[in-house]
Amino acid sequence: MSEVKLNLARKWRSKNFEEIIGQDLLVRMLKNGLYLQQYFPVYLFSGQRGCGKTSTARVFGSALNCDALSVFQKHPQKNTVPCLVCVSCKAMEQGKHPDFIEIDAASHTGVDNVRMLIDSASLLPLMGRKKIYLIDEAHMLSKAAFNALLKVLEEPPPSVIFILATTDPQKIIETVRSRCFQLFFKPVESKTLHERLRTVCEREEITYDDTGLSMIVKQTEGSVRDALNLLEQIRFSSNSVTHDAVLRVLGYLDDRDVIALFQHVLSGSPQQLLRTISQMQWKKFSASSMWGQLLELVRTALWLKYDTVPVAFVEYHDEIKNMLQGCSVQQLTLFLQT
Repeated sequence: MSEVKLNLARKWRSKNFEEIIGQDLLVRMLKNGLYLQQYFPVYLFSGQRGCGKTSTARVFGSALNCDALSVFQKHPQKNTVPCLVCVSCKAMEQGKHPDFIEIDAASHTGVDNVRMLIDSASLLPLMGRKKIYLIDEAHMLSKAAFNALLKVLEEPPPSVIFILATTDPQKIIETVRSRCFQLFFKPVESKTLHERLRTVCEREEITYDDTGLSMIVKQTEGSVRDALNLLEQIRFSSNSVTHDAVLRVLGYLDDRDVIALFQHVLSGSPQQLLRTISQMQWKKFSASSMWGQLLELVRTALWLKYDTVPVAFVEYHDEIKNMLQGCSVQQLTLFLQT
């Protein structure tokens, strides 16, 4: 059989703790737990999409059953886990480990699914030290299912560890959350994500420039998966990852064009506004994206009116300030309301 080619997000998924980016504190906490042999019966991994929750859970599960764990516990500075070469690590890499059970809560929401899980949790591990249950999108479980889980979460068998991963921890009932060791995954910082994209481009031989990568980072809001998926879209639609190539894929206007549109709105000239929109060949762009960009510009203008530095339209702050000289805060607020 020919080798299956993975997309970038799957190909560059973290396989060990060193490859997890932007979550240094959480990685240190998990590694310290492995070193001290102090494990919690239930972990709750929460945070926005694409910031490493599921990948970290798989790495942690792999480390728990890695053959090199005892060596790591003796000499943590000289050894790493997971080792990626033992039988257990290989089984994890292939997605065939009998003691790592990944459940999608979105399609297993009911009490019957939970009861089956509880029954199987009473069985001993087949290959490793621990049997690990990763319940992804855990907030999708019904209230009845959570209540059925309560007892086993509070006192699971010694050989079992539960990891709940969610983008919405507030939907997990308080009685469950209080039984968890909670780890909060933050969005990956722009500089760190930019460096990861640059590494991926160089290793995958993708032509790029830094303005294009910066645009991807800006649009994906700290989500590594979203950034890699967007990078791949641009890779297949353009010869190079540039600022303009990113705008084309997203259906976005250039910042300067958005400012030009807003200037005509402020001047109250519908003829000039319509003429400018026509020249921009507006059918190429996403209407909702154009609307969103205009809203972001009005928000930026309000911040500048109050002498506060916003994060959007950074290169054009002086130009926007000059444009706003005849515009009041009330006018900008009215634009936002409209």
